[in-house]
Amino acid sequence: MELTPAQMLGRHDPPQAGEPIVDETVDPAILSYDFDESKISDYLKAVKKTAAELQFPFAGPYSRGRLANVLTDAIWSNGHFTLPELSVEACWHWRDEGIGSMSAFYESVRAVSEFADILDVGFTKTDCREGSPEIEMMVPQAAGRAIPATFDPDPESWIVYVPFDTEEFRLGGSRLAHSLGLRGGVCPQVDSPDYLIDCYEVVRELVEDRVALAGATAGPGGLMLALDGMCAKGVGADLDLSDLRRAYPGSNAVQLLFGEIPGVVFQIRDSDFDYIDAEFILQDVMYFPLGHPSKKRGLRLSWSGRPAIGSILESLVR
Repeated sequence: MELTPAQMLGRHDPPQAGEPIVDETVDPAILSYDFDESKISDYLKAVKKTAAELQFPFAGPYSRGRLANVLTDAIWSNGHFTLPELSVEACWHWRDEGIGSMSAFYESVRAVSEFADILDVGFTKTDCREGSPEIEMMVPQAAGRAIPATFDPDPESWIVYVPFDTEEFRLGGSRLAHSLGLRGGVCPQVDSPDYLIDCYEVVRELVEDRVALAGATAGPGGLMLALDGMCAKGVGADLDLSDLRRAYPGSNAVQLLFGEIPGVVFQIRDSDFDYIDAEFILQDVMYFPLGHPSKKRGLRLSWSGRPAIGSILESLVR
């Protein structure tokens, strides 16, 4: 390769003397598994007990997703800033674990550096340490939340979902797949940086202007884990996935809820609905009104006018 990982990240460390590293790219295993839409509650329980895992065949998309998620987490912060004003501190934990390991490391660094370059986001610190393959990232400018991370109980308000990527929802490499012991399949590519910039600009303005009442990042664990985390004790939600299913006709409810497309979920007043509709149309960004908070605990999901699950999470909502 022309550049070392350090050089791709903008560092000027001279390459160490030694023999070139030769490794192969590992293809994902073919996976055929029928996810059951009636088991969404069970899937959520499993996901909440499972940490994210970097699989070598998905090193590039996984790494782009990690960068997108850490930048999106910063969107809820206090202050006035734009995406290019942010920077990232990144540390790769890695060791040679056989065929595919070092190729995956190189692909991970390349994916992050190229994605960050298009987003116009720089690195203030990068490092590599011995350990199981994983990436730690943080945005040093993020300081305190501007809005809460849990729903206000106002039943007239709206819960809105915005995916920050145009990719199809897939479950390969996801926390759900990992929790079920499934390896391989197809994962989201997470490769629409220009679209992420447009989404970020609109949502950041809503946060700064306090049009958004509460918000959370939909990342590892997917939309379902984000919605679960926004339910405070005694507050639930009634949600309809019909519009989301129509927009992604190739995806079932499990893929839509647990597919790890970077994005956000936020709450707005009913009186602000027309305003945000105009803002998203102006930027040509998709958004999906999912429903309303409820004073009845638990998440109740439906789609196409048919109840999907009467009530779930009765024992899970904090």
